[in-house]
Amino acid sequence: MKTVLLFFTFLFSIMANGQQEKNRDINITEHQKDDFYMAGENIDVNAIIDGDLVLAGSNITVKDTVHQDLIVAGGEIIVKGFIKDDIRAAGGKLTIDAEVGDDIIIAGGEVLITKNAIIHGNLINFSGDIEMNGQILGNIKSYSGEIKINGTIEKEAELNAEKIYIDGKINGTSKLAAESITIGENAIFNNNVNYWSEEGSLDFKNSLVGASASFDESLKGDREDFTLKSFGIAAIGFWIFYLLSAFLVILIINWAFGNFLHTISANLDTNILRNLGYGAIYIFGIPLVILLLFLIIIGIPIGMFLGGFYLFSLLFGHLVTALLCTYFLETKGSKNWDMWTRAFIALGIAAVIRLTTFIPFLGSLLAFIVIAIGYGLIVYTLFQKKKALNFET
Repeated sequence: MKTVLLFFTFLFSIMANGQQEKNRDINITEHQKDDFYMAGENIDVNAIIDGDLVLAGSNITVKDTVHQDLIVAGGEIIVKGFIKDDIRAAGGKLTIDAEVGDDIIIAGGEVLITKNAIIHGNLINFSGDIEMNGQILGNIKSYSGEIKINGTIEKEAELNAEKIYIDGKINGTSKLAAESITIGENAIFNNNVNYWSEEGSLDFKNSLVGASASFDESLKGDREDFTLKSFGIAAIGFWIFYLLSAFLVILIINWAFGNFLHTISANLDTNILRNLGYGAIYIFGIPLVILLLFLIIIGIPIGMFLGGFYLFSLLFGHLVTALLCTYFLETKGSKNWDMWTRAFIALGIAAVIRLTTFIPFLGSLLAFIVIAIGYGLIVYTLFQKKKALNFET
């Protein structure tokens, strides 16, 4: 028991070095002259970011200029600052209240594009509900539960939803497919419209300006196909959210533990069975230790800490292992990758590990083995360091 507690104390001391930018409340007020990434409970960005801005948190607000991409995942996300390049966002509630220099790709429960928003590129949306009151200078492609267009779309619109409400202007061609389509009094279509609605033919009132509207059965799909498509859209949205979230966590793990993982990665293929054994002991043994601690009254606080840490390690085990594998490939291949290259390669490896779990039994077993080998190497290395410290003492 003492050895296990010392191990976690040693590991926690390493992890504590990486907590500076993972506080609950973070307010960025200083000009950042390079790429910037961060995770926290509540994040407010009130300073210019010269590079990419990568954020993960519960409540995120960006109020100043980002000169490159904004990549963000969170519960509630509000963007009020000028984004010169792309936005890639996933969250429960997203509000875009700013000018965006290029494309927006969003996945969320509820999305609001305000009247102040100007999107110079395309908008690709996967969401529950979206309301677009601003201006899109490119195309819009949307898959959602309900979509309201009150603003202007300069080019093509492809909208797939359960309910579509148009009370704005679309200058390009339109493809609309929904159970219910409503055309408002202020709607304007300056180009041809192809549509399908479960309600049948629509009254476009005076909205067609030099254009025509055609009921298109090819956009239909029966009720069952529509439900399947909605499920597929939800799955795509979830996958986008997963990739964004995983990418952010990989950046944080790399920032906090990168040097350590790089150092030990060269030994990943050394004595694989030993590493697998240590990893299995960690994955199956720690819950027993936690249970014993809860049986001892004075051990409850320690048990709660170990329990939280253990759940964290299980949840992000494939990301830690993916980053470890990335450093292994870099070391063995005598490469010198930058931070972003490592992050994207690690994301690819993590996605493969995650996808294998969808293979019944064999996939989960393979993923377990890979993660156990990674954690086994970490545990073995930490125990060796502890022995070295004891020897020096």
